[in-house]
Amino acid sequence: MLAIKIQTERGESYERPALGVLSELVERIGAAGDRFVIVERLVDEPDLYIQVWHDEGDDYQLEHRDGSAERHFQVHLPTAAEVVEVMARWARQEKGWDAGPGWQRLRLP
Repeated sequence: MLAIKIQTERGESYERPALGVLSELVERIGAAGDRFVIVERLVDEPDLYIQVWHDEGDDYQLEHRDGSAERHFQVHLPTAAEVVEVMARWARQEKGWDAGPGWQRLRLP
């Protein structure tokens, strides 16, 4: 079980899910009305999350925010498996979880 809560565009919510649930949700997204998954830690820390957006046929846009707009990053990954791996490492708070993908600061308007 992961110490996270998950929300989907469909309005589904999961608390302390198994890794398989996260994997199934990320693999499923891409169709209209079902394009994103948001993951937050169970500890109430505002603006601390990781999320993914996916349009069928495109790469996955993975984002994480660490407290403020200046600490909001994104990366595009080609497969659901790569996204799930990063999200699971984030959820477990593994050291160096964000190493690897070429994160870019996301500048919101």
